Amino acid sequence: RRNSHAYGLLHAVCATAVTDGLLPSNPCNIPKVMNPPTVRQPVILETSEVAALADEMPEHLKALVLVLAWCAPRWGEAAELRRRDLNADCSVLTIERAVTHRDKQCSVGSPKSGKGRKVVVPPHIRPALLNHLKKHVAKGADALLFSPVNGGCHLNDKVFRDSYYMPALAKIGRDGEKKPRPTIHDLRHFAGTQTARVGNTVETMQRLGHSTVKASLIYQQIVHGRDAEVADALSKLAET
Repeated sequence: RRNSHAYGLLHAVCATAVTDGLLPSNPCNIPKVMNPPTVRQPVILETSEVAALADEMPEHLKALVLVLAWCAPRWGEAAELRRRDLNADCSVLTIERAVTHRDKQCSVGSPKSGKGRKVVVPPHIRPALLNHLKKHVAKGADALLFSPVNGGCHLNDKVFRDSYYMPALAKIGRDGEKKPRPTIHDLRHFAGTQTARVGNTVETMQRLGHSTVKASLIYQQIVHGRDAEVADALSKLAET
């Protein structure tokens, strides 16, 4: 995948050079090299397993699992969420920043898509978020929703995975032996598949923050309030 991304960048550079008249043609045209086959298939939990997984987490991290699974932020987006990114009743989550870690330094920038998005929170997880805000989030608009346990600027994904996530998976029978074990990112895949069951393609892309040339259709869906309907339908899935 890394090589694919590097080749894609080189292809784009050469394409610009062709447009500018610096090259007669683009030499980067190896078939399918920018779309390699998927090596690993995501492990999608059942809705009941997501609820059980959240229950097995420490109290201060339960809401994080629910947000990852039902609101679909990427890890860097979730780690950078702050109190101001939730409205008063926790019905809307604003995702407009993401954090990356390199050389032990935190860098906050735009999400992967390059733009922010608003996600209507499924009603069935709003009480957990309200409780989390009350008990585990410092006062002030800039307070992180999910604070690092042992210091640092943000919650570290490796610490979360090794100290909390993997043990919780083992407790619900997802230890990788009898049943496959999902990665943290697979919670986002769960969100995508559940959303696709109740929303159309445009709605799914908007909710997950995927880039698309049909941006006007995405905005049209938001204006019409369909994201709220998608969120309500997601909560109904959790009851089945």
